[in-house]
Formats: sequence, C-alpha cells, structure tokens
Amino acid sequence: MARSITRTHGVKLNPLFIGSPSGERYHVQVPIEWDVRYNPMHYAEVANIPLLSSHLSQFATNPPIPKLQLVCDLLSPGWEIIARNPTGVTVQDVLEAIYETLRGLLRTYEWEGMSLKQRSRIEDVHRARCTASSNPEYTRLAGVRRVDCLLSTTMFAGLTSLVRRREQWQVVLTLSRDFRPRAYY
Repeated sequence: MARSITRTHGVKLNPLFIGSPSGERYHVQVPIEWDVRYNPMHYAEVANIPLLSSHLSQFATNPPIPKLQLVCDLLSPGWEIIARNPTGVTVQDVLEAIYETLRGLLRTYEWEGMSLKQRSRIEDVHRARCTASSNPEYTRLAGVRRVDCLLSTTMFAGLTSLVRRREQWQVVLTLSRDFRPRAYY
C-alpha cells in the first residue's frame, strides 16, 4: 500500500502571508491587502501603506526555498502559479507570480468549456473592467483575462497549508470578496 508523500517539515510561511482571525466566520485578515486584478507593486498595501522594498525582499518562507507552487480551487487546473528564485522565493516573487498568471488571456478552449451562465457572468466582469480602464477600447480588444473568471472573488486572503508533495513545495492560495469597510458619501 502506498503511503502519503506529504511529510512534516520545519519550513514556515512569511507572516505577511498568514492571516489572524478577525472574528468573522469566513474572513481572515492578512497583513497584505491586495486586489489581485491590480499590479501588486503599485496597489498592494500593509497597514494602509504601499508595500515597501523591505516587505518585498523578505523571503516567502523560512528557511528560503527556490520554488513554490500555489494552488487554488477557484482556478482552472491549467493555470499554474509557480514562484521561482534560485536564492529563495521572496514576497515579491509570490505576488508577481499570482498577478502574472491571473492577467493571462483566457484561451479559446477554456472559454468554450464554460457554461453559458459562466460566460455571461464573466462577460459582465470583463465589460466592467473595460469601462473602468483608462483605455476601454484597448482593454476590450485585448480580450477576457483569467482574472475576469474570478468574478468578485479577487482579494488576496493569504497562503496556508505549506506542504511538500512529490519533491515540490505547495501552498494554498486563498482569495475572498472585498470585506474592507467602504466610505459612502
């Protein structure tokens, strides 16, 4: 009988990726606040200030590892998110890997494999993204991106469950809806 390949280890995730309970049942606040639709180098924050180079240059794990695969049930299995750095994956490497993977264009076979209801919802999100763009026509012509498929579940909600499987480090990427308080005028 085959044994599980998952082993215990001494590798820990950077605290910037780990949430602390907020008291709400389905929401765990993580230090990094970031909507994955936007470039993390310009839009991610910690404690309401932009990410600093001192945050970005921190290793994603302790001790550092050269490759980290992120998995998420909301993403198509073909959308591999892998952060790599021969000297050790950093916070910046992880955030950029997420952003670059999700900003990829949706492929025709992926679109055709979706139900009409899914397509309609994604089209609505794509249309809203185009309207909000500084160049709506260019954005529209560029096409539907993977991030459009997330609908409204676009807030980075942390990394959990660091394990080593089949000689590869894996971590679970969690995304959520935006639970931040809004100012209404």
